[in-house]
Amino acid sequence: MNDQHDNLDCDRSQFKAPVSWLMGRELLAGLKWIFAYTFMGNKLDCKDWMFAESISAPRSNNNASDPYWFDFIADTGDGMTAVYNIAYLCMSDLWVDNPSTVGADKVALQTDSVFTQHLPRGEFLFVGGDTAYHIADTASLKERFQTPFNCAALDIIRSGKTIDQRPLYGIPANHDYYDFLDGFNRQFCQPISHDSHNPLLNDPKDPQLGLLGFERLQKTSYISLDLPFNWCLWGLDCQTGKMDKRQRAFFVSTFYPQLLKTGILFDIDKKAEVEQKLMANAPSKLIVVTPEPTTVFGKWANPDSQVVETFKSLGLQTSFLADSHGKLNADRCRLDISGDIHHYERYWGNSQDDKTQSNYASVVAGGGGAFLHPSHTDLNEIASQALYPPKADSHQLFTKKILNPLNIFLGGYIWLAGAIVAFLSYFAVTIPYSTWSLFKLMPSQLRPELTGESLLSQMTKALDVTKTLNDYACCNSSYYFDLLYVVLFGLFLGYWLYKSPQHFEDSQKSAKPEDWHKGVLLFIAPIVVSFLPLLLFISWNRNDLAHPFLASVLIELFFIVSLLLFSLSRRYSDILIKRSKQHRETLFELMPLWVINVSAFIYTAFGIFRYGTYSTSVITFNLLITIVWILSTLGLIALAMFSGGLLFDKISEKFKFGLIGLWHSTLQIVVPVCLVLYTDWLTMLIITLLCYGVTLFAGQVFSRPNFSTPFNLKTQHKLAIQLALAWIALGLGVILVSAWGTPVAVTWTRIFAAFALGMVFSCIWFGWYLAVSLAFNGHNNEAGGGARSEQYRHMIRFKLEEHQLTGYVIGFDKPVNEISKDNPPKFRLIDVFTIRAK
Repeated sequence: MNDQHDNLDCDRSQFKAPVSWLMGRELLAGLKWIFAYTFMGNKLDCKDWMFAESISAPRSNNNASDPYWFDFIADTGDGMTAVYNIAYLCMSDLWVDNPSTVGADKVALQTDSVFTQHLPRGEFLFVGGDTAYHIADTASLKERFQTPFNCAALDIIRSGKTIDQRPLYGIPANHDYYDFLDGFNRQFCQPISHDSHNPLLNDPKDPQLGLLGFERLQKTSYISLDLPFNWCLWGLDCQTGKMDKRQRAFFVSTFYPQLLKTGILFDIDKKAEVEQKLMANAPSKLIVVTPEPTTVFGKWANPDSQVVETFKSLGLQTSFLADSHGKLNADRCRLDISGDIHHYERYWGNSQDDKTQSNYASVVAGGGGAFLHPSHTDLNEIASQALYPPKADSHQLFTKKILNPLNIFLGGYIWLAGAIVAFLSYFAVTIPYSTWSLFKLMPSQLRPELTGESLLSQMTKALDVTKTLNDYACCNSSYYFDLLYVVLFGLFLGYWLYKSPQHFEDSQKSAKPEDWHKGVLLFIAPIVVSFLPLLLFISWNRNDLAHPFLASVLIELFFIVSLLLFSLSRRYSDILIKRSKQHRETLFELMPLWVINVSAFIYTAFGIFRYGTYSTSVITFNLLITIVWILSTLGLIALAMFSGGLLFDKISEKFKFGLIGLWHSTLQIVVPVCLVLYTDWLTMLIITLLCYGVTLFAGQVFSRPNFSTPFNLKTQHKLAIQLALAWIALGLGVILVSAWGTPVAVTWTRIFAAFALGMVFSCIWFGWYLAVSLAFNGHNNEAGGGARSEQYRHMIRFKLEEHQLTGYVIGFDKPVNEISKDNPPKFRLIDVFTIRAK
């Protein structure tokens, strides 16, 4: 067996750290695929090649009364050292000293007088989605999933142990879909050619991404496994919670084929009756694997979410809603399990007082190797029964890591974005007349002379507008009416773009054609009415010019309005295409498309010809700096409100994150510019080093507060306020000290200093922003991606019996680069739980 693999090697020096999430190279390279799936995923059905059938789970021994074991991991293919450790666990027999006692050093790779309880390797390994990052394509799967798994297998084989071939099953999640399931197909589905002479190896170099010790037998991205003792495992391919009709029909056929024959499964009018029939016949002992958790962050699921509809459509109780309080009918037993969130959480069903047994559990188990998500994010609607890492450890780890500017720097190209913003902002407030005149942060005599021969003087002259302003009257306040109109119309279009699908859904509920026609008129009427003021602006003869910067802003806003109109046209076109499957299109229905598209062209043309009076160089630079400042202000505020405050529904909470984003954007723009404008070189250096040092010191202080009391929400809220106050004090201090100085003349060294300061301070302020947001239960995902920690990973080894399912959650606090007798790992028994059937 060992000779068979002598030609294979594992180069651990090539093990890569977790991928860079903060605008890292791999993320930027994959953005086109991510955007393609985001915008076109609902148009493409990646499941057309699939033929679904139930699979009987294999058993390596013939004693049907013995417990049945299988393994579960999710969110793999990222930090290769962490994946290697998880892979080693998945391919090894394990022993524990006491299966009811959790803690460190409670798991061993071999038996002795202490470790006597045997946890044999699972009969199969199930991967719960997001197999590799950023995109689960062939290259990423080969590098970040196959390589560490095969390294682990080689180490086990060369230690004198054998590895039997076991099936590998899985479902896809969003990162698998970014490759439109091509990589998933190659990783999990049965190869066309199968090497029966070498079943263990099965040619891992083939395009099918074979793994040592695993066999691929799957044929679909969704799967039903018939397990011993009449248990079932369903792996749902329902990314974003939505399930297609083909998949629903398959799962229903596994337990209620008679209903399919009646033809009422998809009858909307009999939806309630169908759900009732399904619920009465659904499997009584069931494991449901989904791409996203049903319960996470101490928050009940949204009753209007797609995952609720999916469970109902399969006849499954929605026990993860607040109204259900986690209860499942006593005659049923179910485990909901998923990854997506990269730590471990467990929530109970009925038996809230019994922390070890219930007939229902919702489990989050995304610790297969991807970057760690903070586990102390808690919405406090429902208490978790188990959590790994513990809240205090999570807070300490993440606060220290994200308040280390070097860690942020190495995590991607955040520094480059900050450097460009600072560079362009300093250039804008010193060189071009149109933007310098807005703020006049320095006297005109300190700017480069128009008559000089230097490159800066030539650039200043090229971006000067004084000659144009001398020939025409300037800056009549009437142009603010144009600004107000285009802003209000753009906001309306954004709202209408969001609201239109629901508007037409309501219009189509009625069987009367006149109700649909009325809906079309109500859809287009506000757009036509909003177009009328533009006619006034077109006919308005004005002999003066708008301020050059305002003119550029107006051109940009009118172009944005055109894009919104085209987007609205596409949205309406999608609705018509969907409706055309049952109704014939009419000229009346096509009329709004003509109105919207023609209006879009008019808005673009009006913006260019009305306001494009200044030179091309002036307009182009103003357009550029407008985009930069909008993204650096409104963009960061929107990021804070809608990404930072993602878990919150209340407007007050989102507004709080908006204020955090506003302070962040202020610091990112103002601090580097003020330092370059008003301080000498020594002061600039001292302030930068002090800010860097204070940030590192804050990471040490706030990551190790006094935990004499439990780390609960009250403690976390107190720390959040302290972090916010410290951040505000640091930022204000830097601004006041730098603005206290005297303006310094513009030079090339000052311009490049703005770039360098933007690079440093972007990492400093972004770290503070993440730390404060995380303490307020926001930006969990971004904080995890920024920290890029390989600590605290886990897998679950399940023991299946006639009336119960026991999960042994096994992991490690820190991974090791190579597992051997001389370098034994310190595996931890994280949690043990049982769901029991009646």
